[in-house]
Amino acid sequence: MATLEELVKAITQLQSEVVSSKDLTNSLAERVSQLQNKVEKKEQSPTGVSWPATAAEKEVQLPKQYSSYEDVFDEKEAENLPPHRSYDCQIDLVPGGILPNCRVYALSEHENQHLRKYLDKFLENGFIRPSKSPTASPLFFVPKANGELRTCIDYRGLNKITIKNKYPLPLIRVLLEQVKKAKIYTKLDLRGAYHLVRMREGDEWKTAFKSRYGLFEYTVMPFGLCNAPAAFQFFLNDVLREYLDIFAIVYIDDILIYSDNENQHVQHVKKMLAALRKHHLYCKLTKCEFHVTTVEFLGVILTPQGMVMAEKKVKAVSEWPIPKTVRDVQCFLGFANFYRRFINHFSQTVAPITKLLRKKEKFVWSPEADQDFSTLKEAFSTAPVLTHPDADRPFIVEADASDVAIGAVLSQ
Repeated sequence: MATLEELVKAITQLQSEVVSSKDLTNSLAERVSQLQNKVEKKEQSPTGVSWPATAAEKEVQLPKQYSSYEDVFDEKEAENLPPHRSYDCQIDLVPGGILPNCRVYALSEHENQHLRKYLDKFLENGFIRPSKSPTASPLFFVPKANGELRTCIDYRGLNKITIKNKYPLPLIRVLLEQVKKAKIYTKLDLRGAYHLVRMREGDEWKTAFKSRYGLFEYTVMPFGLCNAPAAFQFFLNDVLREYLDIFAIVYIDDILIYSDNENQHVQHVKKMLAALRKHHLYCKLTKCEFHVTTVEFLGVILTPQGMVMAEKKVKAVSEWPIPKTVRDVQCFLGFANFYRRFINHFSQTVAPITKLLRKKEKFVWSPEADQDFSTLKEAFSTAPVLTHPDADRPFIVEADASDVAIGAVLSQ
């Protein structure tokens, strides 16, 4: 079994390759500046592994071998109203449910300017239309990391009376296991994602939203509907079924293509791009990566040698403020629990913090909880590289238990 030092050395040798980053919201100028700063300072990640420049720090260009698929990355094509299909998003309401009718949220002048542009563009594309719906949800904005505004509709009232779609989202851990033998990756990010799916005819009125400039309804699937993730996952799973777990994995709008070698990978990517074109699905080139040996996907960094926590996730934990309420504790544990596989004795370490979630317990941030909070932060910053298992070698299971936790380690 390779030692951690050997794995770190192997991964460090990938410095000339491109890795991914989910943080793709900065402008190109900012990304270039960040890259220059990293080169000058020779920064290292908290895990001790020096990573190559991320996709967010490079201008992405479509490789020449895929030039015949330029239309799949065309922004104008993605702005065309998609056709009605059997995958249209439907909203079935609970019988007797009370339709929401919320007040208009007050917006700043800057937000109103953004709203006018949003309405003009979406009306022109046919993504929304004026409505006479008996129900309406409010519109608001949240800031993006780059200072721009994200348009949001508060569909909580509608979601409460919507019959839930039980189609499952794939387990992230299971998805990541599919790529364990891969040597090369391409990551595709769908442009507009949900807007690539139409609303079922007759259901558009249910998506109506209020604004200062009137009442409108969506003809495409908007963000915020409780059934949108399930509907979109079903759509992609069905149209890409022949490729799933063969050379591709899909999680909502994120697609990862993986292969054993370069020649094989080119064919895999071409098949995927052809399928996307066939079903009127388009990608955002600046968020895609092609033919890389290190890639960030679903919160972890994948390499042929194994996986580690994404650097920005480690940073998020290290900068997490001390929880002051039960809700704060729930948020922290929800985030930390996703990465528990990287942390030895995770359950035992978080036990004093978990106690704060008990309904009969008064919320008191004790010195013990504070110590374990710091210990957990340190554990994240020194998390190991998890190697991919080799089915041809024997596995070793080590188990342990105490009064507060049980645990096990699978190794080779």
